[in-house]
Amino acid sequence: MAIALAACASPAPPRPASRAAGLSAAAAAQPGRPPRRVDALAPAASSTEPRALAAPPAVSPAAPGASLGDPSAAAAEGDARGASQGPSIAIDPPYKLGRHLVPRGQAEVAEQNRWNAGGRGDPPAPPPPTEGHPLPRIIVDIDHVKGPLKASEVQRIARRHLWIHVYSCYRLRAYRDPTLHGKTTVRLTVSRAGKVTGARATSSTLSAPDVVSCLTARARSLPLPRAKAGSTVTATLQVYPGDEPVEPPPSVLAPGPGELPPDAISAALAEALPAWRSCYEEALAGAPALWGRLAIRFHVTDSGAVDEAFEAESRFPDERLTRCVLRRARALTFPAPEGGDLRFVVPLRFSPDPQPSAP
Repeated sequence: MAIALAACASPAPPRPASRAAGLSAAAAAQPGRPPRRVDALAPAASSTEPRALAAPPAVSPAAPGASLGDPSAAAAEGDARGASQGPSIAIDPPYKLGRHLVPRGQAEVAEQNRWNAGGRGDPPAPPPPTEGHPLPRIIVDIDHVKGPLKASEVQRIARRHLWIHVYSCYRLRAYRDPTLHGKTTVRLTVSRAGKVTGARATSSTLSAPDVVSCLTARARSLPLPRAKAGSTVTATLQVYPGDEPVEPPPSVLAPGPGELPPDAISAALAEALPAWRSCYEEALAGAPALWGRLAIRFHVTDSGAVDEAFEAESRFPDERLTRCVLRRARALTFPAPEGGDLRFVVPLRFSPDPQPSAP
């Protein structure tokens, strides 16, 4: 299925200097003017094997009624005229999950990677301390050790090793149930070689049996030191929601059957621009040279509600700005997609340099 989406808004950040992937050759030749974003995705052989695309010619905005998945639709030029002062935010053409434009050649790959990494200036301003507790609150305690292993050593290893495993199990359900919390007690049988040979959940207050089973299975990976004899270890794994939503596991990420007209997506994203600009201006107060690319993966339900908005394929160098932008993104609404739910990616590019007014 071919995919096309309108670009929405804004001048392209002038840094880095070379052309970012997705711009037409005509746009790249005019660095002082807003690029005309006209990319349309050609049919791909599969979602896992996207084809490299030639730069499309400049065309007029897509006609109303064109949809995500309509090969006749073309991306439209965004409109952020009048904002000639202050930092610039460019919204590159959105694309359905798994059907991204492939950079043409090593130069474009390097340029996109550079944008994805971004920067905080030279010398770089230190990132601000994290506010609150965005990740789930995870507590790993070793309650009892029977045998020659030392409880303090087991606890040190368990807290270092099991955190990511507890998080991976928790997100199996927490992305759908943000209030999920509880504790699970697991009894481990450990051989004299330090290998966990048995694991059994003895109690749990979690209301998700699959999470409990996952925690029990992951606890078997705990690497412990050799000892003179085997031991029995009793561990309690507690998990509680953090201040931010939990991202769904990769296994459930699918593009979805839905389609949305480019003009509908453009209109919704334009609504978020003032709030995103406010996020950026606040971040610039602490790092005046902050810049980079932040790609947002949206999930829009069949009713048009946004139930997921997470950073994808980039790592913006300021966590506070990322969290601020994602919070605003989750407040957006779209028209109900035709055909069902839909996942798509919206790349944003932030530059501290103002964009000159269009003549």
